[in-house]
Amino acid sequence: MKKNYRWGIIGAGKIAEKFCTAICFTEGSEVYAVASRDVEKAKDYAAKFNATTFYTDYLSLIKDENVDIIYIATPHAFHYGQTMLCLQHNKPVLCEKPMSLTYQQTAEMIALAAKNKLFFMEGMWTACMPFMDKIKSLIAEDVIGEPQYVSADFGFTAPTDTDNRLMNKSLGGGALMDIGIYPLSLATIIFGEAATIKSVSKRTETGVDAYANILLQYAGGQTAHVLSTISFTTALEAEIIGTKGRIKIESPWFKATNFSVILNDGDTEDFSMPHLSNGFEHEIKEVMNCLDNGLLQSNKWPHQLTLSISKIMEQVLAQAGVVYEPA
Repeated sequence: MKKNYRWGIIGAGKIAEKFCTAICFTEGSEVYAVASRDVEKAKDYAAKFNATTFYTDYLSLIKDENVDIIYIATPHAFHYGQTMLCLQHNKPVLCEKPMSLTYQQTAEMIALAAKNKLFFMEGMWTACMPFMDKIKSLIAEDVIGEPQYVSADFGFTAPTDTDNRLMNKSLGGGALMDIGIYPLSLATIIFGEAATIKSVSKRTETGVDAYANILLQYAGGQTAHVLSTISFTTALEAEIIGTKGRIKIESPWFKATNFSVILNDGDTEDFSMPHLSNGFEHEIKEVMNCLDNGLLQSNKWPHQLTLSISKIMEQVLAQAGVVYEPA
């Protein structure tokens, strides 16, 4: 096992701050370098997380031979170009979700990683959390019977300022890209790729989706209802219903520590799996485990799941009349 992984961080926003906090908490990893076009941000991040160095351009970080793995935490619209540059320079990548703005871009990123024999993963932290592992185990053990229905929501009231990232189409804004990927991921983990997709959406004045209300049907007849919105606040709950019972995941379900199994006969069992840091440590450990074992993709969040969800999102956005122009 490699003693220590030196992370290079591209981007210095809020998500990067949370990720770096978890890196510092996780044994065997360190924030080695941070890159931001804002020199003051780069300096501040380097100081806050005891990074060895910082850069004001991304290519310099990518070319740094001491960087073992790169985490991309910039706005969605930049993921494709920055990831491709990393892969072209033979650097393994963890790219924050969503991987890109289009299915075609996502497929190209995955193909280049495979060609260059590099580890590559979309940063879906929920898939790496203990509660998700336990739920999959309970379903495999037939505790709730055959899953038939999944429901999940993720919504909050975002600022309506047109300069806000979530409202900015050129940055890949909108509810589905930013948070809709979470409930879609739960449904896809449980049922696989949907056969039928029907959605109702509303666009903002800036042309991004304010909400996406989606009904999914699968080849075996199972269904899922998922909602994402940046125009109102939701319960942030999720439920998986099977033939013998159901699993209720407590709010906020996408980073849950608690859930319950409620069987049809009335028996109930509660589970609690607290995070040791802020939840990102599970994703970091999964990446390190993959690198330790020479894996090119994660079994917790394989490329096929990323591709399936990218395809679904593209169809939902098309139904909403939202088309992103690749950066």
